[in-house]
Amino acid sequence: MRTLVFVPMFLIAVGFFAYNVGRLIQFLRLARPEKRWDQLGKRVWQTLVVAFGQQRILRDRGAGPIHAAIFWGFLILLSSAAESVLEGFHPRWSLSFLGPVYTVLTVLSDFFCAFVLLAVLGAAWRRWIQRVPRLQGPASEQRDAAIVLGLITIVVTALLLQNSTRIALGADHKWAFRPLALLISSLFAPTQQTYFLFEVAWWFHIGCILIFLNYLPFSKHLHVLTSVPNVFFSRLGPVHALEPLDFTREDLQTFGATDVEHLSWKSILDSYSCTHCGRCTSVCPANQTGKVLDPRAIVVAVRQRTLDRMPILLRQRRGSELTAEERAVLEKRLVGDYIPPEALWQCTTCGACMEECPVLIEHVPIIVELRRGLVMMEAQFPTELQAAYGNLETNATPWAFSAADRAAWAEGLPVKTLAEDSSDCELLFWVGCAGSYDQRAQQVARAIVRVLMTAGVRFRILGSEEHCTGDPARRTGNEYLADMLIRANVETLNRYRIRTILTMCPHCYNTLKNEYPRYGGAYEVYHHTQYFRRLIQEGRLPLHGDTVPNLLQTVVYHDSCYLGRYNGEYEAPRAILELLPGVQRREPEQAADRGFCCGAGGGRMFMEERVGKKVNLERTEQLLQTRAEVIAVNCPFCMTMLTDGVKALHKADSVRVRDLAELIAERLPASDPPSAAD
Repeated sequence: MRTLVFVPMFLIAVGFFAYNVGRLIQFLRLARPEKRWDQLGKRVWQTLVVAFGQQRILRDRGAGPIHAAIFWGFLILLSSAAESVLEGFHPRWSLSFLGPVYTVLTVLSDFFCAFVLLAVLGAAWRRWIQRVPRLQGPASEQRDAAIVLGLITIVVTALLLQNSTRIALGADHKWAFRPLALLISSLFAPTQQTYFLFEVAWWFHIGCILIFLNYLPFSKHLHVLTSVPNVFFSRLGPVHALEPLDFTREDLQTFGATDVEHLSWKSILDSYSCTHCGRCTSVCPANQTGKVLDPRAIVVAVRQRTLDRMPILLRQRRGSELTAEERAVLEKRLVGDYIPPEALWQCTTCGACMEECPVLIEHVPIIVELRRGLVMMEAQFPTELQAAYGNLETNATPWAFSAADRAAWAEGLPVKTLAEDSSDCELLFWVGCAGSYDQRAQQVARAIVRVLMTAGVRFRILGSEEHCTGDPARRTGNEYLADMLIRANVETLNRYRIRTILTMCPHCYNTLKNEYPRYGGAYEVYHHTQYFRRLIQEGRLPLHGDTVPNLLQTVVYHDSCYLGRYNGEYEAPRAILELLPGVQRREPEQAADRGFCCGAGGGRMFMEERVGKKVNLERTEQLLQTRAEVIAVNCPFCMTMLTDGVKALHKADSVRVRDLAELIAERLPASDPPSAAD
């Protein structure tokens, strides 16, 4: 009788599940293609570490172990679910043919039943008793969480009861060993009532598994099915490098994304995989300072729009006539009806959301693709960017300065351009727009020159031949303008056969290193902190300062997002501070991969901040809490934002903002070194 009831129920449940999963896969096929099948070995390793090893989850010492216990328990208990399915076809079918392996599985399953129950209690406590803010979503999410946690509780409890009564009846499978169930079995006698209880527990166990399976495609817990594939298909190379647009393609009709089908299939898979945990939002500098931007809400909105729009597109492609309601859905806009436009422009592209996401969702590429759609397809962007775009087009810099004045900062220094002398050049110093035109950043550029000359490095600059790397245009969605700037720079660099580049700006560094290779520009790129650490360690810089009173300083280091999270460089700047005489380094609470953005990335440097608290003030306050005398930076954007923050908080008299290059330069001998450019 059990088999007669179970088999059709099982086939119907599996068929319904397969149908709904098939629909979700069809939606992926409607999205933009993107190659994510390369480097299979690295992808498998990343999946083992991040997905199965729960690397990102365990960053959170509170929720991490709870979720990891549920996840690992889920994996172990899959064997019990498979065995229950086998028993549904025949009462004595089991996995006992595995021998000693089966013993290990039964022991683990038994203990993980307890672990999972404790983890479920912990998750419920955090959500409804402790009320962790990032878990307090809308009522639908709370209901969804209650259903899933309830189903997990029933499945695990039923499994324990099933195994305990089975042992009491003396009917457990060969090679099985279940210590916890054995302990509980002492409560039952080998009677007909125990057999009845065993059957009830078995049906509850397998029934709730099938219900849970078919609930997932309609739940925020769809990530149970998609998170492992999402990690497998996540980006392996430079995680934050943006995909370029090929403007030479004749079939390219849409620039960026104006709706979900213009996003890549990986972005849609990201939306399926969102766990709604809120870790991304909890670290977003815009959200934490009162802005509209909510990274989780953007990913959730992409999924909702996918579920609303893609079924209609499928019907339309099959030639079906659409109803008025369906046409109304199609006429809605992803940006506007689902995502507030202002949220996209509040993003600093700092990458904190991506750093925290346990399933490697790529929030920033989604935001930039939507910015591209707004800029290039609809000409909708903040008015402040109009001036920046115009300056980039005419002067190859976002500021209103002449390209002819790019090398004016070096007047009085024995610095030569490649046009003047391209011989015997071991290093190109890429000054960047800030170093060329911003008065404060010019001081940093001059300090870098002094360090290079002291070390005897043979370097040149490009001068008026240097253009903006294209980073501000790319991050704000003007890919056409970025493409023009990048190609001009690559042509110049390749004409001079440049091999090694030194930058003072992490944004330039990231773009030159990670994005120029796609345009035929493969160079060895160093940020000045990386290069200077090597010079110090090689003994090429005669540093002093431990006996000079005004050089005995307490210094707090601010991690720039584009050097830190974008390129994983946290050690070089700190190593420099450890090697500098007279410096006592202090760390802010939010540092390294948990650092807080200065607020200037993603083109925000050129836009006004009108909503909520200013990001740079929040970060400046965090740094001032260390009571350091100097805030050390390695980015001209960070320099501007934190200097403004110090002034706004009336601390300019007691706290200085200095680039690491300046801290090195002021510890060099007072006499001018011989010119390395001559």
